[in-house]
Amino acid sequence: MRGGYRHRRRGRGPGPPPRRLPALRFDRGSLRLDAPADAEVPPYLRWDARVSAWRTEALNHLRLMEDAVRYRLDLRDEAERFFECPPLRPALPPLRPDQLAAVEAWERAGRRGVIVKPTGTGKTEIALAIIARHRAPALIVTPLRDLMYQWQRRIRNGLGVDAGVLGDGRREVWPITVTTYDSAWIYMKEIGNRYPLVVYDEAHHLPGPALHESALDCLAPMRLGLTATPERADGRERMLADLIGPTVYEEGLPEARGRTLAHYAIVRVPVYLSEDEQAEFDRLSRRIRAYVARIRRETGAFDWREDLAKLSRTDPEAKEILRLYRRKLALIHRSAEKLRVVEDILRLHPHDQCVIFTASTRMALDVSARFLIPALTAHSDKQERNAVLDGFARGTLRAIAACEVLNEGWDAPAVKVGIVLGGEKGTREAVQRLGRLLRRSGERPARLYEVVIEETPDVQRARRRGRTDAYQGATRLSLGQAQQLDLL
Repeated sequence: MRGGYRHRRRGRGPGPPPRRLPALRFDRGSLRLDAPADAEVPPYLRWDARVSAWRTEALNHLRLMEDAVRYRLDLRDEAERFFECPPLRPALPPLRPDQLAAVEAWERAGRRGVIVKPTGTGKTEIALAIIARHRAPALIVTPLRDLMYQWQRRIRNGLGVDAGVLGDGRREVWPITVTTYDSAWIYMKEIGNRYPLVVYDEAHHLPGPALHESALDCLAPMRLGLTATPERADGRERMLADLIGPTVYEEGLPEARGRTLAHYAIVRVPVYLSEDEQAEFDRLSRRIRAYVARIRRETGAFDWREDLAKLSRTDPEAKEILRLYRRKLALIHRSAEKLRVVEDILRLHPHDQCVIFTASTRMALDVSARFLIPALTAHSDKQERNAVLDGFARGTLRAIAACEVLNEGWDAPAVKVGIVLGGEKGTREAVQRLGRLLRRSGERPARLYEVVIEETPDVQRARRRGRTDAYQGATRLSLGQAQQLDLL
């Protein structure tokens, strides 16, 4: 019959028309409930007079379906438009006991929550095992484009299917898709009802001021967060419980050390500024302190980071103070003594590959010029980055210098020597850099050298790092002890 099958009511009369249930729809990142304005609804629904309907964040879909019984809401759920799962051909290694425990903890928590495990302990395998175990179409959200393509390769190799890429100029919305946090924020209003599972890699990025909106616009009932360092400087990591779920499994570096991660030692190398550098550093410090003290007397509260940046736009003196502060940082980040120490460490490890982490692009370029090694910075294009990392993976490059870009999303199991020349992003950055060296490769131990300039803020940052579990669980050595150990 043209127009499709039509139901015929038995009996002599047409009878009353069937009662039409209020519809629940996904509408541009929100849930829209077409119910009367006087309907009794849960308190997280708000009346939208523009469309004469109730609205709430798509995040509340599962909650609303559970509350519908209590509020006697007989509704027609049209919000879900999930993909069918493609045929999977898993080729995954068996999960280790710690990985299996993480999966089971996530399932006991209602298939929602954050798994905290150190870098190199197989968080990607956990996510792939969950996708295969539940045969769930999934959206994987990553912080970096390189990490996005890395996930795409891991999905192809581990699950036997091709994953779509949403971002970097591509718009492939497939049953299993990989995207970035920025692209998820842009497109989730369109695709937020297509996936029953969403995976947030490096989940500490999600609570960002705008990025967290992608989680609100998604109705996925299953949510998985993966991170080694959930803490944020702004304290917004507390939002993860609402956006993804509670922390369901947590493992620290000391627990994984020697079992799933390499043994490691941290060597602190204290150095000093030259006489000229120290004199300039002290002069700049006095000038900056005098300015801040005067401003606080005149205006009361003064936030160094927020208020100085605002004042520098219109106040010439504030702009000059900001310039002096940057010069002060440059003295720390680009100290000539740090370059001398790098030379000593490279001589100490003539046959080992090494990654040198810097706090500034200029210092990465200084290291590159001094030792004739490649430098990767935020200005390095994709082709250059891939060429350098491929050469490093093949062993044709002995060392590379990097400013921040290798803190996340880079696997280098053969690298066991790292040198940290500076960092401004706190303990999370330090733990991430340490994690780059700890992927187990035989019984080779890892060694991280921290070059710290005495009588500067470098010392306070080093002390804060030392209070973390990762640093307290490590063997602590001086440079002299490290040299003696290598001679034995």
